[in-house]
Amino acid sequence: MAEEIAYGQGIATVVEPNMPMIDAIVEDLRYKGQLLARETKLSSGVLATVSIGFAIGFVLAIVMMLGPFAFMGGL
Repeated sequence: MAEEIAYGQGIATVVEPNMPMIDAIVEDLRYKGQLLARETKLSSGVLATVSIGFAIGFVLAIVMMLGPFAFMGGL
């Protein structure tokens, strides 16, 4: 039969923590934190250059649309 637990008597014993499980959880959190940091750096870099990229793309599109007319003497 299972050992019965007597409450309110004596000093409680300390249970050893399950360190491999805690280490695995810490490694998982560290990995997810690194992924989040990389994604944040990438998205902030993209957002910092989006206006310059849009301006360059717009100018190139206008040049490609109006360029043939300029070379043919239409404009």
